[in-house]
Amino acid sequence: MTNNDLSYGMLDRMVGLELRKAQTLASQTFLRVLEGRILPGHFTILVLIAHNPGQSQSRIAEAAGLDRSSLVPILKHFDNNGLIQRIPARHDRRSKTMAITPKGEDFIKKYTGEIQKLEDMLIKGLGRENHAKLSELLIQFQNLLKRDS
Repeated sequence: MTNNDLSYGMLDRMVGLELRKAQTLASQTFLRVLEGRILPGHFTILVLIAHNPGQSQSRIAEAAGLDRSSLVPILKHFDNNGLIQRIPARHDRRSKTMAITPKGEDFIKKYTGEIQKLEDMLIKGLGRENHAKLSELLIQFQNLLKRDS
């Protein structure tokens, strides 16, 4: 049993359930750190754009674990708020690449320290080896599900 007063039946210790609960807690924690100004997944997209200028929307979506259609409204919001710049691709004017703006860089810098403190807390709590192992297991989990779909 996961909880002393509830039976989870077949769900007891099921990876999908534990992963969803962990993701919910992580999202709530990140949202607090980000002061509710941006969703954790959106911050990921912003960081990916900052570290990969000129990449296509499709590549950024894939790296963030989203489909391209989910990414487009997020990018429009970022563009409208001056955090990124969307530029027509040289090889295909219908396609867009993205670059971070100084305002976007400042936004990332503002929260980087607090996010790193959270990660450091996880490393300390789990231990460096378990932290690395958990990360690797999550990547393997994703790859298994990608193969199955």
